[in-house]
Amino acid sequence: MRSHSLVVALSLGSAALALPGQFPVDSADGIYVPPLDIVNLNLPSCSSNTEQWRFEEGPPENATGNLIFDTVHSFLQHWPNTRYRNGHNIVPEVIPNNTLLYHGTGRHTIPSGPDWTATDPEHSIHFARGGDGTGWLLTLAATRPLKVLYFDGNSAAKMSEGPMDTQDIIAWGEVQPERYLNERQRIENLCRWGKEFGIDGFVRMEMDFEVILCDFTAGVEVVSFLHVRLLSKDEDPYFPPIPSPSLSHSSSPSPHLASLPPLDSNSWVHIFEVMHSGSWHNRYPGDSRIVLDLTGLVSLYDIGLAPSLVSVRAGIERWDHRISSSDISNVMSVGVRRARERREGNGRRIREARHEGEKLRNVVRAQAIIGQ
Repeated sequence: MRSHSLVVALSLGSAALALPGQFPVDSADGIYVPPLDIVNLNLPSCSSNTEQWRFEEGPPENATGNLIFDTVHSFLQHWPNTRYRNGHNIVPEVIPNNTLLYHGTGRHTIPSGPDWTATDPEHSIHFARGGDGTGWLLTLAATRPLKVLYFDGNSAAKMSEGPMDTQDIIAWGEVQPERYLNERQRIENLCRWGKEFGIDGFVRMEMDFEVILCDFTAGVEVVSFLHVRLLSKDEDPYFPPIPSPSLSHSSSPSPHLASLPPLDSNSWVHIFEVMHSGSWHNRYPGDSRIVLDLTGLVSLYDIGLAPSLVSVRAGIERWDHRISSSDISNVMSVGVRRARERREGNGRRIREARHEGEKLRNVVRAQAIIGQ
């Protein structure tokens, strides 16, 4: 019985990852993801003979099946993507109607171009800094399901060692580590690339999860724009404005940042609050306000999809896996394009409820544990 259950789990997981990609479809009844169209598993008969499993044989040297399952189960969870920060996946997602997003700024101005928002206010308010210790906290609500693309790993970390490789392949056409701080040009290029696919923004993770919105006038409305004070009036009025962590205009560290005084106790409290809010999503199900569509998964651990990366990873610990092949940009574009085409082809015939996606992730979780 146990062997039979194991084969069922393996078959479900493998079939699920092989499904065609598409964005979830919105309708009057809500957001739906494709059903698992698995009618006949045609499972082989199982016996107690363990020779058929060949437990004495290890997996092939370049096998990545366990890495695919483990990363899928880790999506939108803070701790696994902190531990293995160099992401290898892009996944279409939907931010449901009426979901709140937050933007902290030192100016009472709604962004006119691509900019950063957070899924938790504790994250965004840290950046509501003006020159007098006050700033502005903008709260937005989605007026329709927002189509976003998720980069897994610690993909908003400003590091040159790999967390931003996947998005940089799309933004620049190649990995350019020296441009790791050039966020303005990065997200403008990403939004320009995503316009063809109807993408409203991109989901990334740093201390907490963030959503890069390509257009603050499309699919969202203002709920409030509050003037907030991060320092009491009797404290040191010197409170230099800081750039958003995601929108530095320079490709090198700012001299202004290098000259800032040490953080005071209040600043450390705000940083702790950001990290604490991120910890709410440490484990499964992660940030559940964002709806994954695993049928649109593009995994660069798939050696059939990205065979050129096999030699790049050879003999290297998972922590150091990088994406450095120039043909990967086309691979990701083709994957997203096919997802869009299949979504349009299937249209509103897709009617399976969101909990099917949760069941699929639990199956994948079992696969990840087995693979490790």
